[in-house]
Formats: sequence, C-alpha cells, structure tokens
Amino acid sequence: MMIDFTQMVTAEARDLAAKQSRRVVMVCSRLQGRLTLGPEVCAQLDAMADAKETPWAMREIILNAGQWQRNSQTMDELAWLLGFDPDQMDRLFEAAMQVAV
Repeated sequence: MMIDFTQMVTAEARDLAAKQSRRVVMVCSRLQGRLTLGPEVCAQLDAMADAKETPWAMREIILNAGQWQRNSQTMDELAWLLGFDPDQMDRLFEAAMQVAV
C-alpha cells in the first residue's frame, strides 16, 4: 500500500478548517460587541472613529454597522488596529453572541 503524503491532512489544518467554518456563523450586533469589549476598548474604537486619518468607510463601520460578522475582512482590520489576534476575536464573538439585549 502506498501512502500519498500530499493528501494527508494535519491536525493544524483540521483545526484551522474547523475555526473557519465556525467563524462563518459568528455574528453579533454592534451593541453586543461593544458591551463585550468594555469601556476601555470602546473608547479606542470611538477615538478611531473621531480621528481624521481614519478612512471614511472604516469610520462608518465603527459608528453605524448594525451587525458584526466574524468572517468579515473589516473585523480582521479592526482586530489588527486594536491589537487583537484571531483567537481573541473568536472569543469576543463567542462571548458577544451570548449577550441578551
């Protein structure tokens, strides 16, 4: 029996695929996200929205997005701006989705 090592799936690849499939359904409202982030991080977001160097589209998203989607490129950009890693963002969304408002 010959093993085709190019077809093998590593544990890391399986974990990444599982994370990506979970992220598709991670959605919360802006309010749920902000309540989960807390006052300090929300103050950072608000400061970004007030900053003239923040692009208009990002400012609008920070101020007016009704819904946050984990698999959105915009959320990845906000995470980077806030210094959050992907696992922190996953935990944020998991917690935010539990907030009843």
